[in-house]
Amino acid sequence: MNRSQFLSLLGIPFFAGLFSSSTKNNLTKDLLTDCNDPITPPVPEGPYYKNEKLNRVNIVEHKTGTPIKYVFTVEDKHCKPIKGAIVDIWQCDNEGHYSDFKAENTLNETWLRGYQVTDQHGRCEFLSIFPGWYTGRLTHLHAKVQINGQTVLTTNVFFKKEIEDKIFSKPLYSKGPNPTTISEDFELRLDKDSKRRDILIMNVTSDKKGELSGYYKISIA
Repeated sequence: MNRSQFLSLLGIPFFAGLFSSSTKNNLTKDLLTDCNDPITPPVPEGPYYKNEKLNRVNIVEHKTGTPIKYVFTVEDKHCKPIKGAIVDIWQCDNEGHYSDFKAENTLNETWLRGYQVTDQHGRCEFLSIFPGWYTGRLTHLHAKVQINGQTVLTTNVFFKKEIEDKIFSKPLYSKGPNPTTISEDFELRLDKDSKRRDILIMNVTSDKKGELSGYYKISIA
């Protein structure tokens, strides 16, 4: 079964979740913290989440791609760091595939998945590779935040187009640049504008050695 067939089989619950999330997004995307930062909006979980319970910083395993360090900070609506929050992330590899799914021919593999617990500064880090892409989605990684055993946010994090295009020009990303637009994205195409995507863009920087770090602050309502 290919990806298109798999997604089509998931069509009814998948798009039901989309409409539900879109409604929730319309209610939350314009909320601000006390620091005038936007509350992080939700994006549906999608079909490739599994709770692997992998407490680890380095989620790469044997996967190849452009290395990147993700740095997340979790804060409450009063701009105070949240210690002990679980940030669980998962992403596709450089070719656009996810681990541990029969439809992806990756059962029992666990690459590019893991969680970390935030420190006293509300911060946690992961070592990963820049994600690839697949038809129907903007380039993204998934994140789920749990506090005191409750999931308080499920979302995506996106990247600036010029950054991903530069990375996708490299041989390790054989499909080249991602042509998907917001209006074509499975999860965002009902949005009236780019505001939700823009709020969810990670700030990616490069040091003198060319090593990438991506920073994103998660603000919880």
